[in-house]
Amino acid sequence: MQAGDTPEFGPHSDPDEYKRWQLEQAVRGYVPPRFQAEIPIPEEVRAWAKAGRRAGGLYLTGPVGTGKTHLGFTALAEWCRNTETVPRAARYDTWDTIRFGPTVHTVRATALLDQLRPGVNDARLVVEDCQNARLLFIDDIGAEKPSEWTQEKLYEVIDERYSRCLPLIVTSNLPPRSLAEHVGERSASRLAEMCTLVPLTGPDRRRPS
Repeated sequence: MQAGDTPEFGPHSDPDEYKRWQLEQAVRGYVPPRFQAEIPIPEEVRAWAKAGRRAGGLYLTGPVGTGKTHLGFTALAEWCRNTETVPRAARYDTWDTIRFGPTVHTVRATALLDQLRPGVNDARLVVEDCQNARLLFIDDIGAEKPSEWTQEKLYEVIDERYSRCLPLIVTSNLPPRSLAEHVGERSASRLAEMCTLVPLTGPDRRRPS
């Protein structure tokens, strides 16, 4: 069977096999096409994904173009497979009266800070989605220095996940020791304590060789 083919399932099919197939389709549908190719997975990342819902944080750091975002999505996919978590965005019920938050939430740090600015509609929902998702992935944290307001809201997100031991993936060009001046001392301290640090090295893969 080729990748992407739909297997035939009948009344005598293995329900576990069908469930695994559904999960794999959901994971592939969630991960952007750019980051679906298989790449080597460092042992620290593999161990983090196997830890499941008590995995804590994963901090991927390195220069531009070293594959942090790709590895972040790879870690996300492995975690979903190990926990049998179907990635799902926030949604409302049939009558639009009850809102269900996302099971997995992925956001670029710059977009998150924009959503947390004073006066933005539904900023509270943004915080709650980030706090309560089974897995949160913040990409490229430290790329923009937040205001005092957004810095405080970011801390609310990180501290809540820290307190409840909820899994978090963070990518950044900055090493942890340089993060405090960009996100604040408290958020940087929480991340340093809760995260497994995985440094990435090498040339910029985006540049033609």
